Amino acid sequence: MSQERLAAVSGVSVGAIKTLEAGRRRYPWVQTVDLLSAGLGLDADKRAELKVAAARPKTRGRLPVDVADFVGRAEQVATVSNLLTGGGQAPGVVVISALAGMGGVGKTALAVRVARELADQFADGVLYVNLRGFGVGDPMTPLEALSTLLQQLGFALQRPPETADAAAGTFRTACATRKLLVVLDNAATVDQVIPLLPGTSTCAVIVTSRRALVGLPGAQPLALGVLPPDEALALLTSAAGHERIQSDVHAAREVVTLCGSLPLALRIAGSRLAAEPTWTVADLARRLADETARLDVLSGEESGVRASLALSLTGTSAQDVAAAEVFGLLGLYEGDELDLKVAARLVDRPETEIEPLLEQLIDLHLLESPNPRRYQLHDLVRAYARELAATRTADERTAARDRVFAFYVAMAWQSQTKLGSGGVAREWFSAHRLSGVEELESDQVMNWLDAEASEFLAAAGRMMARPNPDRGAVVGLATGMPAFWFHRHRQTEGVQLGELALTSLQEDPACAPPLAAALIRYNLGQHYSARSDFETASAHLRAAIEVSAAQGDEPLSILCMLELAHCLERLNQLDEGTRLARAGRELAQSIADEMIESEAQLILGVLAGRQGRAAEQDESFGLAASLMRRSSPAHLDWLLPAIGEGYLRCGRADSARSWLRERLAEVEACGNKSAVAEHLQHLGSAEILVGSYDAARIVLTEALDLNLGNSGELEAGIRHQLGRALGGLGEAGPAREQWSLALELYRRYGLPQADEVSSLLGDSSD
Repeated sequence: MSQERLAAVSGVSVGAIKTLEAGRRRYPWVQTVDLLSAGLGLDADKRAELKVAAARPKTRGRLPVDVADFVGRAEQVATVSNLLTGGGQAPGVVVISALAGMGGVGKTALAVRVARELADQFADGVLYVNLRGFGVGDPMTPLEALSTLLQQLGFALQRPPETADAAAGTFRTACATRKLLVVLDNAATVDQVIPLLPGTSTCAVIVTSRRALVGLPGAQPLALGVLPPDEALALLTSAAGHERIQSDVHAAREVVTLCGSLPLALRIAGSRLAAEPTWTVADLARRLADETARLDVLSGEESGVRASLALSLTGTSAQDVAAAEVFGLLGLYEGDELDLKVAARLVDRPETEIEPLLEQLIDLHLLESPNPRRYQLHDLVRAYARELAATRTADERTAARDRVFAFYVAMAWQSQTKLGSGGVAREWFSAHRLSGVEELESDQVMNWLDAEASEFLAAAGRMMARPNPDRGAVVGLATGMPAFWFHRHRQTEGVQLGELALTSLQEDPACAPPLAAALIRYNLGQHYSARSDFETASAHLRAAIEVSAAQGDEPLSILCMLELAHCLERLNQLDEGTRLARAGRELAQSIADEMIESEAQLILGVLAGRQGRAAEQDESFGLAASLMRRSSPAHLDWLLPAIGEGYLRCGRADSARSWLRERLAEVEACGNKSAVAEHLQHLGSAEILVGSYDAARIVLTEALDLNLGNSGELEAGIRHQLGRALGGLGEAGPAREQWSLALELYRRYGLPQADEVSSLLGDSSD
């Protein structure tokens, strides 16, 4: 049959037939083979024979060996597989799945597992190339990678393309008639990957990288995290042996935690255990518990966790080099979560300069960002960063930490000035305490301190543990923080920081001006009083009165007298308390300080009520509120709830309820949610005392919502009262639940109310 005759009966062009006969095209389309079979009149056997002859052999790129102990990742495997086989993908678009994650998290293992499972769905096979983005030697150039891919496709070109553009064109043409899965492993950058993408929707691509490949056209990103605890334990078991792990599951879970659930670390830890028959699982856990040796246990000469993490910092761009320099300093930070402002002081660079570098480290999966402008390190990454930080000189390390601590002091004093602290701040304040801190709004300062204040306390403890601590800095921090501690009802932390500062002064009285001792003891007196430890509070306040009087600081001396009078009332020493409060009021009037006079009237009102003089109490409370409205309206959020509590202290529940209801809007206008929550707590207590349990439940539930995430100490008191309200409504189960939560908090903070709640729980169990 002539070519022309075959073309006529088959519908295949003469040109196409000539091309096939001349061998210029080896593999025709399947449709072309079907047309030719029909035109030639072939029977079924001959048709099958022709199809086999025309079929393109499947391309098998050199995929890495599938990990024998591949564990878990079912959800991620399903997600990638569904995407690559067309699930949810727009028609006509090449499918790209971009897997990113830190070194050792298992990106390649996941890509290989998916590629092997899907190989049969890609008729023309699987291509694989390691782009060497992170590793020994330079990353592959696009031209090198394309040459490798073309070789896997069977192209033995006599004149290989000389440019990446020419090679990319040849690769796209080759892919146009094929259904391929292309695995581009260990990519360095988006620019390295783009020329390697096939241009047809018949193909799919998996890209893995330590870097988040932001900007890769059409890619569906998947950030691969560490394994969940159960899967991590299964991987450790697979590497070490079932019997070995089952012998001490508790220690095995500790090993999982110390490995940070990182697959690479778990495999190495399990292999070490398997190779050391004399080790128990607990032995391995003890070795890993030493952070300074942990990476040694999890690393070999040229491989392991340390080597893997080091590869992430081998980028050669200016941005990569700068980010690596910053990473080596982050190991000096000893807190759990790093704020951008703190990072800027740590590395001594402006925030605008440091933020892009931290984002670069996030892209490399060496940092995580749980919240905007806040950063965390995986435990093993932190261990590596600390190793790098240890290579700095002692002076460099000390200077970096001192910059951070000085910044903490400045932020503490900014809160003190924003919230206002009366005569005490004016006597103690020095402008240098705010040096290097930009002006922030009050809410910005408070919100920032909400996240950082616990680290302030930890940093002060570390400062005191140094061989040569800066005791004056600890005192400066402690004298700057009280306004925040009281504003947020975080008295326990106030006590802890104050005691550290007092120790500093006792060890080196010259580390701060003499007045500092009075300030520290005054603040400790307030904190201990708020924690219902009135004996300790009184001792600090008597000492503070002596020092402040000797230093001639009359406002501070008066404040100490009034706080001592408050403690004496709680200790039922009413006569001495009244004498001190009256003396304090007269002194406040003599120096024309209406804010301090307001506090004196508050305490006198409580004392009058305790002694049965209700009319005098009402008058004193009214004067206290009037003086505060005139002198310092911002402090009404403290005074008005305190007056309500004063009525409760004297058994005047109806007066307390009326006062607290009528002043609620005024407290709300101050904008302090913690103060409103406290006000509602007292109102709830008043409602309970008058038998209005449902009203109490409503206001106490609102108080809980307002306090959410702020003060555990205040939360304990609210839940205590809410349990009483629910008990009054006959809801024994919910009441018990609230008391259990309150008891846990009271015990956590060491508060004496734990005994009362424990008794309530005992009574409710009958």
